Amino acid sequence: MTDPPSLGRLAAELGTSPFAPLLLQERLRAAAAHPWLTDARVRRARSLLDAGTGPAEAAVAVGFTDQPHLNRHFSRIIGVPPGAYRGERAGRRSG
Repeated sequence: MTDPPSLGRLAAELGTSPFAPLLLQERLRAAAAHPWLTDARVRRARSLLDAGTGPAEAAVAVGFTDQPHLNRHFSRIIGVPPGAYRGERAGRRSG
């Protein structure tokens, strides 16, 4: 996740032009590549938090520059900051 494939690599694997993955992705997801990648990173961070990883470590592991960067996107997509999400999940496991 911290080293996503380049458009050139995707195109080579698909046997198409470098622009085809972008066009296909936009058509299928009706979204630009950056919002899709941000969403994918947040979903992966949520999995890491579920597994007990701390928010700062999860942020770096999925490619965000720091925890505040993760906090902003995680809160927007999930509805709560990662620390609160992790605390809520830990509370459910313990009692």
